[in-house]
Amino acid sequence: MAKIEVFVAGTYLCEDIVKQVNQFACSKCDVVIYDLHQSSATSEMKDIAKQYGVQSVPCVVLNGKVIDVEKVKKEKMHEHPALGRERMDLNRI
Repeated sequence: MAKIEVFVAGTYLCEDIVKQVNQFACSKCDVVIYDLHQSSATSEMKDIAKQYGVQSVPCVVLNGKVIDVEKVKKEKMHEHPALGRERMDLNRI
């Protein structure tokens, strides 16, 4: 089971990445969305983002490693072995 963490800030670009992550995540994958928008970000979310070195959003972390957002945009994320073959419903989040 893969853990996919997505750091967003409420932009249309962030929404697109969330949709694409959900498209490629397996049904057993743990998908967590952290909204870093100023009014909704908790100190815990900010600390997690700092631990990963998040400098911009959207940012995708797969099993503890930041991955290239361009791979998600180009629909190559499904090639990662941690995601499995089974896909999950886009309405997961």
